[in-house]
Amino acid sequence: MKWINHLNKSINYTEAHLTDEIDLEKLSQLACCSTFHFQRMFSYIAEILLSEYIRRRRMSRAAFDLPK
Repeated sequence: MKWINHLNKSINYTEAHLTDEIDLEKLSQLACCSTFHFQRMFSYIAEILLSEYIRRRRMSRAAFDLPK
């Protein structure tokens, strides 16, 4: 259960910094594991690569910012 809490902290950090460059070291620190392990576990749990998740979230955010 602790892993999920740490993963949620890293996702919250990602969401808060979508417009910035996302620091993978910071994400892995929040998840209490190495960068390699974090990326691997994220992909396993989310069934999507971390980089793809970040790209899609940025695209979603940009879509909401478009004028209607």
